[in-house]
Amino acid sequence: MAKKEKRKNMPVDREEEEFQRRVRKRHIALFPEEYDHMFDSFSDARERQKGRSPMNPEYMASENESRVEMGFEPLPENGYASSRETYRFVEERMRAGDDVRREDLVAILFNVEENADQDKEAASQGSASGSTIDQRIDIMLAGDAFTCEGQDRSDPQVIAFRIMGKLFSVNGSGDNKPEFFRQISRLLPSQSAAEYQALHRHAMNEWMEAYGY
Repeated sequence: MAKKEKRKNMPVDREEEEFQRRVRKRHIALFPEEYDHMFDSFSDARERQKGRSPMNPEYMASENESRVEMGFEPLPENGYASSRETYRFVEERMRAGDDVRREDLVAILFNVEENADQDKEAASQGSASGSTIDQRIDIMLAGDAFTCEGQDRSDPQVIAFRIMGKLFSVNGSGDNKPEFFRQISRLLPSQSAAEYQALHRHAMNEWMEAYGY
């Protein structure tokens, strides 16, 4: 009884409690695959207990590829996170005053070494800085970055969203608007100025809604 009464009288650190709530909210937004098990049906839960994730294998493979590229462990076969490394990552960054937006993880995904190799290659060919970012955008568009399953990659809105994502990864704190318009007009030369403006608004709105930019 004494121990129970002691716990009851322990002071609650409301500030820390609120901080942890914000960390968890941001962690869910950045690593939703670690919370898939919370929506399991009874049969899904039994599959996980047997060591098998009920999630789509392609979805699991895609998520694990992204996790590895960002420097985190892949999820095991049952889909449960084997450590709290991603949570600690978010907590440490937020405790340091960083809001840990999506662009932080994108910057890891498109790492400095990769960009440096591209810069060296461009420099050896005598390319200007504008050509270097053109190459990065073209390489990105040829891959799967910033896409969801079933999206039409030729859709101007999808292209605009992906361009904006790459520009955030290259220059997360600067004004990317001029470069966005240069890239979108380079890749979609048949659009009008009004259409380019609409694509810019769409891309910005999508990033703000999805990741809080």
